[in-house]
Amino acid sequence: MANKTRVIILFLVLSFVGLFLCMGMAAGAYWFGLRTASVQPSSTSVSEIVVEGTVDVTEPPTPEEAAAERDSFEVTDDSRPSEAVEAEESNTSEPGSSETGENTRPARTGEFTEEDLELLWEVWGILEEEFDGELPDDETLTYAAIRGILNALDDDFTRFAPPDVAERMREDLEGSFEGIGAFVRENEQGMTEIVRPMDGQPAAQAGLRAGDIVVAVDGESMVGRGLDEVIALIRGPQGTEVTLEVRREGNDEPLEFTITRQRIVIPIIESEMLDDDIAYVRLTSFNRNANSQLNEALQELLDQNPRGLILDLRDNPGGYLDQSVAVADIFLEEGVILYDRSSTMGTDEVYHSGAGDLAEEIPLAVLVNVGSASASEIVAGAIQDHGRGVVIGETTFGKGSVQQSHVLSDGSELRVTIARWYTPDNQSIDGQGITPDIEIPTPEDLGDENDAQLNRAVEYLLTGE
Repeated sequence: MANKTRVIILFLVLSFVGLFLCMGMAAGAYWFGLRTASVQPSSTSVSEIVVEGTVDVTEPPTPEEAAAERDSFEVTDDSRPSEAVEAEESNTSEPGSSETGENTRPARTGEFTEEDLELLWEVWGILEEEFDGELPDDETLTYAAIRGILNALDDDFTRFAPPDVAERMREDLEGSFEGIGAFVRENEQGMTEIVRPMDGQPAAQAGLRAGDIVVAVDGESMVGRGLDEVIALIRGPQGTEVTLEVRREGNDEPLEFTITRQRIVIPIIESEMLDDDIAYVRLTSFNRNANSQLNEALQELLDQNPRGLILDLRDNPGGYLDQSVAVADIFLEEGVILYDRSSTMGTDEVYHSGAGDLAEEIPLAVLVNVGSASASEIVAGAIQDHGRGVVIGETTFGKGSVQQSHVLSDGSELRVTIARWYTPDNQSIDGQGITPDIEIPTPEDLGDENDAQLNRAVEYLLTGE
């Protein structure tokens, strides 16, 4: 009876998710506003552009890593419409909207029939009787069923994340979290490695160093544990302690560090004045603080009367859409930033910039590479189409779709592709990316003296060529 109950639950999950995917996008959850890179826990949803997180445990990806992992970049919903950007109708006509304004939403399929459920029951019965191994528990079975449905959609950006991963992504895109303050990655041996402790944060103060390998957390071995699982164990409420055991090169025995967790604000801005009075600012994520942190850094730079400005969006995987619109607005006078169209909803929206912002007149160069995606492409595309600045580097990733995010009852997250976005010149970059005005390969190390892309940007701003 217990097994039968499990299968019935599975069937209900399959039926619910199938029905949700078929009809959920017509249910009025398409909010115009905070399109972000991470999702807010809420019963409502608002579109956002998403990126696989960084903070406390990961660093911005290399171009190769970005290309391999870009399936986590998406547009989803945030539940704070007070920050929304008012959308206006576009006069252009694209698939999904007709010139007469009629909703041309295509017919949907996918409701499970009795025959479908019988077939699933038949398969499960055979597995129960004959499978030589341990059958999955209820949670694993349910998540596998959901992923199976999503895989059938053939859309890399309609994604499901279990509760622990979903919570980390939400924290990262909110711009702060509670933890120890260190960038980490999974190394070639499958272990969690400290990439860099954040300056002045608990990890650095306790003595952790770049290259340290986390072998245990609170006495529990991390061998065989995935990165997301290790991150979840390291993070925790502010004021609580976590003990890390790390292996460090040059030490025969593991080292132990007990660290008090704190609220960590994620650093996403690097800025400085280069030689020849050229201002440089790098934005690594469009999280909740992107616009405010960028404005603050730009004000400090512009107060020094630079001859030109370099905006570095290399390896920036994206983030909240409202933040991308706000960042683009900093550099643009009145005009279109992007179009947002949904054939499913029959909508055709446009986002505008307004005049009077901080950096609308200074000569501008924008650096991009294959790791520049989603929100980064919105900003670079708007600047390029308006002729506001020169784009230098490599062709960007090519993420031109919009996802809506749903926080599910157990804290997991479902993101569904609901629309496509277009540059001000009405071009889709989906699968193609933005081609730079000046193409230069990405260097191995960004920002050093041999950074050919950065050096070319300086040259352009000094000579105009």
